[in-house]
Amino acid sequence: MQIKPTVRGLIVNNNKILIIDDDEKILSFLKDFLKDFEFEIFTYKNGDEILEKIDSHKIDLALIDLRLNKESGLDIAKIIQKNRSTPIIMMSAITDDVEKIVGLESAIDDFIEKPFNPRLFVAKIRATLRRQQSNNNHPETVEEHATSPADYFFDDYKLDSKKCTLAHATSGYIEMTNTEFRLLELFVSHPNTIFPRDALLEKLGLESTTLMMRNIDVLVLRVRRKIELNPSRPKYLQTRRNRGYIFCLDSSDHCI
Repeated sequence: MQIKPTVRGLIVNNNKILIIDDDEKILSFLKDFLKDFEFEIFTYKNGDEILEKIDSHKIDLALIDLRLNKESGLDIAKIIQKNRSTPIIMMSAITDDVEKIVGLESAIDDFIEKPFNPRLFVAKIRATLRRQQSNNNHPETVEEHATSPADYFFDDYKLDSKKCTLAHATSGYIEMTNTEFRLLELFVSHPNTIFPRDALLEKLGLESTTLMMRNIDVLVLRVRRKIELNPSRPKYLQTRRNRGYIFCLDSSDHCI
């Protein structure tokens, strides 16, 4: 039975998706499945001439298998990330969480495990495309406009949940991966609340395993680097020993 594109808010404007996987069956499945959601799909078994493929097809998002027969999907992702703004979702049947951490730290926007949860898979694609499209529609400087319920402010920063953007009053929009944005949005929308690591994993839809707890630590560090004047002595995103993380908006450095 095929799953039809009935998810509310689904992007159906024929976004072009490039898929790299050396498994012919997976390529065939993904091509047929994603076409039901009105995506235009281009499939390849390797990363040869990847930048030319992205340019010629005007690709909106790349889905890349982590471990290919003769090359690393992460290496392909790094080439894309260095030369293009194309968002990337990594796929893998390997349950090595350290690999996930390395990928999320360097070049990709999100990660999904095989076998796929179809609805989660489409949701990740939607969220990544939405954030990318929102970034592309913004100028380099922050424009003033009326505050909406989806806007959050802390000092000179503005987080817009509706448009999936983070902006600074003087330096403009700050590039973030989808996972980074979701983590910061969770914290900013629940200030002065302690979140244990397992609660953060659940909120972000990540696996609750011991090694994946390190993934949260990596994500927190990356967000700190983007919002903290001194990431090693954070003002906002602080650690509570043996309890978790908290986003502080009190004037004191010791918010409860």
